[in-house]
Amino acid sequence: MPCLGLNNRDAILLTLLLTTTIIVGSTLKIRAQSGIDYYSPNALPAGMKSFQSLLAKWWNDRYNQPGRIANTWPICLKKEVTIDNRSVIFLGDPASAPSGGANVNAIHQECQISSSPLLYLHVYGGECSQGEFPGESIPQLLSCAQDSNKIIRLMQVKVDGVDVSPKILRETTSQSFVLSEHTPDNWAGFKIPCCGEAMAENYFLLFKHIPIGHHTITAEVIRVPLQANQPVEHDLAKWDINVV
Repeated sequence: MPCLGLNNRDAILLTLLLTTTIIVGSTLKIRAQSGIDYYSPNALPAGMKSFQSLLAKWWNDRYNQPGRIANTWPICLKKEVTIDNRSVIFLGDPASAPSGGANVNAIHQECQISSSPLLYLHVYGGECSQGEFPGESIPQLLSCAQDSNKIIRLMQVKVDGVDVSPKILRETTSQSFVLSEHTPDNWAGFKIPCCGEAMAENYFLLFKHIPIGHHTITAEVIRVPLQANQPVEHDLAKWDINVV
């Protein structure tokens, strides 16, 4: 394979080097993907008895986001919180990232995170509280939250180009939690004091471990609202995550 003035021996060595580089590069990519794993109800993080506290913390943090952030993401929307003595990073909620909408940064997220905290990706979820529906019982609030998740036509998450949708967990709160401490400019427009008991049902991924380096995450949801006069919801968010 003579080229660029190389003799046969050098050309063969160059070919072997390039081939080895391709094989090693492919192997490293496979290993990086295989190093990613997720928690489940049967494999909870140490010290966490259930996902109850995680879901309650997520919704309280979500409703405390100011409108200017919730609906127009910065280049990296994330927050590190403590749940059952574990550090957890929340990424942005794809439900506030309608495809083709004004929230253009949602498909260009560039975040740097430490490998130490757990990473929580909220794919989709429904929540109802007595702040929205005064006087409703806990079972009624749960039914309302579950209705918010119907009818989902597509729910897909890809990590490093691999479809991990079968790993998505569907979890309902086992008991009611309190929505509280809302900022005056919260995106939902809740008035203070607010909001009483709440129930929720979440679709999410809780990452056990992400190898150091760059990773991509894409979350896409298409939902047909139960109300006939509402448009089809199409949410899309993309992240470039640099784990250090």
